[in-house]
Amino acid sequence: MAGAAERRGGSEGQTFLVLGERSEQSSWELSITSVHASRFGDHVIIGRDGTAQLRRALVPSKRSPRDPAVGETWRVTGSIQLHPEYGPQLHAEVSLPLVTRGRAIIRHLATDKRFVGIGWATAEKVWDRFGETIYDIIRDRDLKALAGIVGADRAIAIVDGFGMLAEEVEIFRWLDRYGVSPRVAGAAARVWGLGAIDRIKADPFTMTLLEPWKEVDARALRLGLALDDPRRLAAAVEEALAIRFRAGNMASPSPVLKPLVKRLLAPWTGDPSRAIEVASASGRVVSPAPDLLQSRACRFMEEEAARQVSERVGREVPAFDGKLVVDAIAKVEEEIGYALTDAQREAVYMAASCGICVISGGAGTGKTTVVRAILAALEAIRNGLPASQRHGIEHLQVALAGRAVRRISEATGRPASTLSRLVHDIEDAGRRVQAGTVIFDESSMLDTPSIYRVLTQLPTEVNLIFIGDPGQLPPIGPGLPFHTMVKTTGIPSVTLDVVHRQDDATGIPAVAAAVRSGKAVDLRRFDPNLALSPGVYLFPAQKEEVAARTLAAFRAMCGQPPAYGRIAALHEKDVQILTQVKNGPAGSKDLNRAIEAEYMARQPDIDDWGLSVGSKIMWLKNDYSKSPRFDAAGNPVLDKATGEPICSGFMNGSLGVVTKADPKGAWVVFDDGAEDAITATDLEKLTHGWAISVHKAQGSAFSRVIIPLVRSRLLDRTMLYTAITRAVETVVLVGDPDLLNEVISMAPKSLQRNSALNFETQ
Repeated sequence: MAGAAERRGGSEGQTFLVLGERSEQSSWELSITSVHASRFGDHVIIGRDGTAQLRRALVPSKRSPRDPAVGETWRVTGSIQLHPEYGPQLHAEVSLPLVTRGRAIIRHLATDKRFVGIGWATAEKVWDRFGETIYDIIRDRDLKALAGIVGADRAIAIVDGFGMLAEEVEIFRWLDRYGVSPRVAGAAARVWGLGAIDRIKADPFTMTLLEPWKEVDARALRLGLALDDPRRLAAAVEEALAIRFRAGNMASPSPVLKPLVKRLLAPWTGDPSRAIEVASASGRVVSPAPDLLQSRACRFMEEEAARQVSERVGREVPAFDGKLVVDAIAKVEEEIGYALTDAQREAVYMAASCGICVISGGAGTGKTTVVRAILAALEAIRNGLPASQRHGIEHLQVALAGRAVRRISEATGRPASTLSRLVHDIEDAGRRVQAGTVIFDESSMLDTPSIYRVLTQLPTEVNLIFIGDPGQLPPIGPGLPFHTMVKTTGIPSVTLDVVHRQDDATGIPAVAAAVRSGKAVDLRRFDPNLALSPGVYLFPAQKEEVAARTLAAFRAMCGQPPAYGRIAALHEKDVQILTQVKNGPAGSKDLNRAIEAEYMARQPDIDDWGLSVGSKIMWLKNDYSKSPRFDAAGNPVLDKATGEPICSGFMNGSLGVVTKADPKGAWVVFDDGAEDAITATDLEKLTHGWAISVHKAQGSAFSRVIIPLVRSRLLDRTMLYTAITRAVETVVLVGDPDLLNEVISMAPKSLQRNSALNFETQ
């Protein structure tokens, strides 16, 4: 039927279905009796209007400043459309909370969670005693009058609760008149509270923190701000720095910044140098070096990171018996069956005796083996201390990706966590790391804000070891802190240069080394009949053939789609497609769709989720409520302070497999060992994992890797090198050989970032 649109979900399991043409605009004030969320963040609210008639409205998340709650009164404005099951339903174009009026206060007091301890009977009693005058009593904060009915504590709860609501409603109303979208208005209220109004009146460009520059600037000009208003000039410079920040730069040269500023200030035709002068004079922009500009926030982060590093460089580490380290190394060598190189031994001694150090090396050069030896040495030193001095000393290993966590845990025989998990435990769960060592694996992936955040959370008594490969992809976020550390002569450093991970016979070490150094490679042609043979191969393909041949390589490696329930063999092949882009025929989205449709065709579906038992997925958002931990007896491990279950969490970037259907939806097991049920509301936190970006794969290792080559601004030598070195046995590059060697020969743009971080001068 023409005009039909469908969206499934909601706590009722309802289908949000729209039929027919849009009607005239209507506006309802609803005292909400129930709220039902869809998996997409939208809400169906049901409530009574001014005539006590029950009404139903669909409120999209982007049309409301925050989530509605039972008991509140909301004004919803939009078109009424016919729902085939529920009848007339208003589709809100604007929805805002209101201060409750009339008898609706009874429901509000009885059902709103902010009014603790007030039920229907108490709410009725308040209304019977005061009637409409209750609003004057609340406004005047007449606690004495209220306390006589509900008691002192409940009186305070009522007055404070309505006070916060009144402030919130005033912010929403004012920002609505100002032309701010409801969702942004909600964010402004959460960030600035009632001060949002005065803040925005004083400087309309404050809203660039929450809205795109184009919208904020257009609104400010409509309100009469002059093109050369100093607030506009300074804000344009800050916005230009923000654009550069999002592109990976912690600072920007003036010649690079000026064209950006000029474009943002159009149609003003003045000299952008004047805008930079205004921004600098206001203190909103600083110049850490001649012709280099930086936001105050970026300058603060870099200075604090440099200070924290400098303190550790200058700190003396307590003396220890060197024989403990010698014995620890010998024990590790016996366990792994080969001797450490001189550089690896040097790295272990350095790590045991420095407050901070850097260990760098190409992929497979034995960095993880060094970590194992370092941990053994540090534990031996700790165990050699008197029992009274061991308290609080712990040695932690941290990685960015879930799969990397599992890899280093297996390699070292000791637990590890993601960086997000560590920061969450420190900031939100109150964990205190008092002394010992934190080892950061794949440190080339750490951006400057992450380094700053971690350093400020760890006391200087905690030693830091940064391990990584500066030849790999730089961080997704801004800055190149690890690369700067590697180049800093004042920070103790060891470079590893002997490849251990891949067997030399595969050719992976030689090809990877050539790519890393910018030398052309001559690869063997991929033979689908020998798809599992170790080595690095090229599957030649023109641009329009890349997607089809990538799928052909996947089929050659994985074989026929598995029969019903026979998915284990498919996942044991450990074949991973690594892409540079999400969109397009050779992007991760289309490749994932094609593989899921073909290889999961015979497996049982999970509802209508687009997933099956056996689907490979990737988690996209840290969720610390997932995967509860259990003790040896199988009982949940509880937090001693809160009594709540302690969970391992599902971490951003973790790869997993849907293993079975579950009463809640589906059961998922991830590569870092975390497992739990997922529901329909979790679907926005995951995607298919057959094809993932090279960035997401960083820190991981797979038996076999397929890399479709497509020309893009992201494709450079660092991306290619990172992708190739994710494979242990086989690499298949799919694309134009001329493009391959062109990318290898060019200096990587991803490492050409501007920063003012300087560890030398601290």
